[in-house]
Parts: sequence; structure tokens; C-alpha cells
Amino acid sequence: MTDERWDGDETGSGISDGEAFAPPLRALLEEMARDDWNTEQPEAHLEPHIQRWLARGDTTLRLRRVANESGVLVIELEAPGADGPALREHIYPLIATIAEPTTVIVERELPAEHRFDVTLAIVPWQITGFPKGHGHLVRFRVVVED
Repeated sequence: MTDERWDGDETGSGISDGEAFAPPLRALLEEMARDDWNTEQPEAHLEPHIQRWLARGDTTLRLRRVANESGVLVIELEAPGADGPALREHIYPLIATIAEPTTVIVERELPAEHRFDVTLAIVPWQITGFPKGHGHLVRFRVVVED
């Protein structure tokens, strides 16, 4: 079958669209388009949580560097022996330590690294007393070592 979406896909098509979950994502995109959406000093807000989680010692992840690159908090990590799904098992709990009510993760495998671009957000309907939402952009760059 030429329309196979995964190994063993026998139909080549799904059962419905994803519209049921689309409205909050559209609201997030509208918020993110504001010039003042991205919160200042992500390292001050987020890095302590990441450092604390890594210091627990129950992960193979090792911190290489933390940097604020034009408002994107870049966390460079080493992950000895972890790849694909095994890497997700290590990264997702780390992301959970900084997650907001709306957290979107986009994973990409690049030649020299695995990248997890994470959008952390609170949109207006998720908070009371504040007219505007806000968020952070975090990029996890993970080098997988054998």
C-alpha cells in the first residue's frame, strides 16, 4: 500500500478529523502572535525547576548548557544510550516539571541531535484576573551518545 502511515497500516486513512481539539490550539496561536506574549527571563523562571529535576539523579540525562537565545530558553543535554521512544521516557518527565496548562511539544530528529521545541502557555481562559495570556519557548537539544 502506498498510503501507509505506519508499518501495518491497512486502511491508509483515519476515522475523523481533529477539529474537536483545534479551538484551544487556534487560541494559542492567536496569543503567540502578540508582540508581548513571550515572557522575559525564561532562565530565571524555568531553569531552577530543570536543575532540581536533573539533580535528583534518577535519569541518564546530563546537562551541557543553558542559554537564552533571543527569548528561547535552550537546554542542551546529553542522553547516553537513549534514542527514540526511550529518549521520550526521559525528556517528557523533565518537561512536566515546567509544563503550563497548555504545553505543546514538537519533536524533530536532526543529524546531530534530537530536538524538542516546547511551547508553554497560559491562555486567558485558563487564568482569572488577568486579561492576557503569556508563555515561554523552550528548546531541548539532546545529543544521544552510544
